Amino acid sequence: VLDSAGRAAAAESAFRLRRFGGPSRRGPDTAVVVLDDIVTTGVTLAAVSRILRAAGMTPNVAAVLAATQKRRHW
Repeated sequence: VLDSAGRAAAAESAFRLRRFGGPSRRGPDTAVVVLDDIVTTGVTLAAVSRILRAAGMTPNVAAVLAATQKRRHW
């Protein structure tokens, strides 16, 4: 089990920015959205945001999508 510093280090090393070939389509009005599948501590969102900022892409918004199965109480 990782402590908060360990989770942050693991998240930081799990992501890297990949550039694809071709011209950049990013203009001055382009929004950068970070999407995560679930949020518990926010470590993943913070790590990805730091990587994007270092590349000159400041995230404008973060969104989290999660779904759970409804429990039935009999």
